[in-house]
Amino acid sequence: MSYRIKVLIVEDDNALAQMCAKLIRRRGHSAVIACSSQDALAIVRMVGDIDVVISDIKMPAMDGIQLMSHLHAIDAELPIILMTGYTSILGSNPAKALGAADYLVKPFDSEALLGSVERAFRMKHPQAAVE
Repeated sequence: MSYRIKVLIVEDDNALAQMCAKLIRRRGHSAVIACSSQDALAIVRMVGDIDVVISDIKMPAMDGIQLMSHLHAIDAELPIILMTGYTSILGSNPAKALGAADYLVKPFDSEALLGSVERAFRMKHPQAAVE
């Protein structure tokens, strides 16, 4: 049985958020957009069945690293992919050092995004077949 991945995209740049959502939906998965960290927290608390979160690091009020900490307090195993245009923020081994499942450096291509989402999903659900 194939599984549709439910992805939450947290990005204050609406055009980028819409592009990511479109790519994810084209692959047959589901995508929800939050334009702020506060909205993302509310969605995770209300919906409760998000499989993967993709979050920008640089956002107003609460950045993606702080958001990741709050999300992991809700669900310690929730895979979170961080994305940034600032490679110096991440250092040499960003995913492991920050607790993220993966990271993407902007600009990234569609296969990098989709591959990252599917790898992150498999971290939490190793036996699930992805559509």
